[in-house]
Amino acid sequence: MNMKKCGYLILIIFLFISCGQYHKKKNLNSGQVSIKGSQMEELIKILITDSKLHQEIGPKLTDAEIQEVEQKLGLSLPYSYKLFLKQFGNGAYWLYMTSIDDIKHFSYLREYRKELGNTIDLVGEKEIEVNSLLCLMSEDSNGGAWCWLTTENSDNGEWPLAYYSLSDKKLHYKVKNFTEWLRLLTKCKSEVIRELDVEHKLGLG
Repeated sequence: MNMKKCGYLILIIFLFISCGQYHKKKNLNSGQVSIKGSQMEELIKILITDSKLHQEIGPKLTDAEIQEVEQKLGLSLPYSYKLFLKQFGNGAYWLYMTSIDDIKHFSYLREYRKELGNTIDLVGEKEIEVNSLLCLMSEDSNGGAWCWLTTENSDNGEWPLAYYSLSDKKLHYKVKNFTEWLRLLTKCKSEVIRELDVEHKLGLG
């Protein structure tokens, strides 16, 4: 075998391996999305079963409406949250004892807390840019807020959330994604922050 044929053979082998790795990663991501979807659908069923515990649930959104929101944000919303918007509703005044904002009228933490600097401390981790904190809910009974960490995209496009505490003006209790946050909510049926702050570090009222 001459050098030219050998070079072609090596190239073909390289392309074959690369293609296999791409499809393996693609199938893995598809599997993760499928699992996330299944988990969200189960949580949404719980929310619907508990409908008498909620107040003023927003209307379900279409794909076109969600895309319009994403264009305004300049961001792709997490898949789990989009399922929630399409299959349950666009937020609620009272979901158990927690409010969730109308995403069509989205707001960033900066709009409510103008006194904050450019960055904010995510306790136990790092500094986060305040302008990147999109509110899932802008203010609860404690003056705090659950915020999406939009600069921390995972491989499957999910954002973590963290709780802004008015008492120390820091972020606490990072939750890995919206599915996990909703699981905690359907479990406690009150406020997620109280489910997490079991040692009462935040001095919630």
